[in-house]
Amino acid sequence: MAEESTKRKFERVDFLSDHVMALKEAMHADFILKPGDNGPGIPTHKAVLAVKSKVFRSMLEADECKVSPEKSITIHDLSYGELESLLEFFYSGTLSRDNKHVRALYLAADKYDIQYLQDICREILISSLSSENVLDIIQLSTIPSDAILKEAAILFLLRRNIGMVFQKSFETFALKDPSTTLEIFQACIRILRALSRKPTQPN
Repeated sequence: MAEESTKRKFERVDFLSDHVMALKEAMHADFILKPGDNGPGIPTHKAVLAVKSKVFRSMLEADECKVSPEKSITIHDLSYGELESLLEFFYSGTLSRDNKHVRALYLAADKYDIQYLQDICREILISSLSSENVLDIIQLSTIPSDAILKEAAILFLLRRNIGMVFQKSFETFALKDPSTTLEIFQACIRILRALSRKPTQPN
């Protein structure tokens, strides 16, 4: 049974890879998305854009888009590589954990209302937390007001590297975002209170 399930999984991956081929080879493409960095436009399919994102659907249904002779939209906040990754996700439904555009895709998922992509990016960001990027991810979580990502990053900071609050990098962070800094200290106090309530073990 397990072998059959595994086989079916690989068959599904192969089946969905045909969708990616449609993107790569621009099969019957009827629209072009242009990146904001003056990179080349990427041929795509309006139906796919409309199904995957309500925001894209609204853009495609706007009067100015319907009458546009170019049949294209420029996505100013995404570079060519980021836009290509977004479209590959639309067609495949997968995103590798080592994708270098995760941060940009996380923000794009919020802006263009792609909840599934945002969930995947959040999981990748949480799994990649480190002392080097934790403050950056806390800051990132405030843009879409993502309480799940923020809480995970703050807990990582308090449990793994609380000494960071005495470093220059944290001072810079505190000056930029005093509201989130307050949340960090409040979380720290809650943890200390919880620890103080625990009964001491007898010797």
